Amino acid sequence: MRGNYPEVDLSRQVLAFAALRLEAWLETMRGPDGYGGPVVHWWQDNLLYTGPGLDWRYEGMILGYLKLYRNTGDERWLGKARRAGEDLLRGQLPSGNFRHSCFEANPGTGGTPHEAACDVALLRLAHVLREHGDPWWETLAEAARRNLWGYILPVLWDEEARRFRNLPADPTFVPNKAATIAEALLAWADLTGDRDVVNRYVLPSLDAIVAAQVRAPHSPLDGAIDQGMLGSKGTGRYFPFYIARCIPALLRGYEWTGEERYRDAAGRAMAFMMRFRLPDGSFPQVVYRNGQVNRYPQWVAGTGDVLRAMEWARRYGMDVNPEPTQLWLVRGLQLHGGIATAHGFGGIETQRLSGRPDVRDRLSVCGWADKAFRYLAGMVQRGNHLPAVQSPPEVEMDCVFRDERCLYRETATMLEIRGESGWRYRWEKGAPWASLVPRSGRK
Repeated sequence: MRGNYPEVDLSRQVLAFAALRLEAWLETMRGPDGYGGPVVHWWQDNLLYTGPGLDWRYEGMILGYLKLYRNTGDERWLGKARRAGEDLLRGQLPSGNFRHSCFEANPGTGGTPHEAACDVALLRLAHVLREHGDPWWETLAEAARRNLWGYILPVLWDEEARRFRNLPADPTFVPNKAATIAEALLAWADLTGDRDVVNRYVLPSLDAIVAAQVRAPHSPLDGAIDQGMLGSKGTGRYFPFYIARCIPALLRGYEWTGEERYRDAAGRAMAFMMRFRLPDGSFPQVVYRNGQVNRYPQWVAGTGDVLRAMEWARRYGMDVNPEPTQLWLVRGLQLHGGIATAHGFGGIETQRLSGRPDVRDRLSVCGWADKAFRYLAGMVQRGNHLPAVQSPPEVEMDCVFRDERCLYRETATMLEIRGESGWRYRWEKGAPWASLVPRSGRK
């Protein structure tokens, strides 16, 4: 039963204006072949390759533009969604894979969940274009089909285990990645009416996600979904962000089947997340089986996906208050319009913070900002009386870069990090590679 909830106190206008400022910043990150820029992540960073990444950044950007179009009726947003779809088509390989689809491991191909996220975007765009009688929808659908049936299903599906591998040579089942594949296949089924893919691939994947969930009613870990399963053995690591990315797929499974176990799993997962939400609306990075919690780094832009999961939960009557997390997200809005990636990268090893923020906190990264954009775009509606969004201004901020006190500077055309003796890092926006100077170097 869907719940009815009043609007939160945080002004919808504030969220909508944040969406438009963020969109203006995203425009500065476009090069000739798509959206680029450096990448930082909990797993590893990639500051040197700055060319287009045809990865999960396109999921949030295309779906964000489609939200803007549906909510306002303004054709320019549909045009930008189409432009992003063209990026994916140009970057598709004969194998069906997408170039540079490994996010923090770019340039590379075959990234998970990144290629499936691109398929979600292509198929949802195709659905809108078909509604408008635009025949280009078939080209988009065919591109997604080539990836799904050329790579994801024949290479990543393990027929014996009836679940998806993490990578061709890694049999680990990663629930959040399988959830993204499930969303892609459900988008295919919505577009084509193909129920066979749901029965053969989606429902077994959702069952495997449910099997990876902690069932311990009197434990604070109840509802947590393990980050990875090798056979029946889990890692004992529970990441709130990745658990959030499982919730929409589980509830889509409930919509398709009416099976309460999917709705129950989504509710337990959300309850686990709310149990560990901090008073400022943020979430820890990881909770371990033994009860240890690593707080840092805490995602800022990425909480757009957490808020998306909260939206889904509220539709099905779950008592979730998004306002603290909305406030956490908009506090990350920077003067140039981008959204801070995280808080606390400097404490990733010690779990203690001191002094200036790490540069990785300061950076806005397309593949994190898109998640904020998709969520915030839903707040922009026809008739919103918002001030015009100007080009992002030049921004300078103190930071720490490789243990050196530095100045972070970003404009519409470049990004630079300067130490006392000169610049340490420089990227001319649109260029496929950045320049890095060792601390002992001079420039």
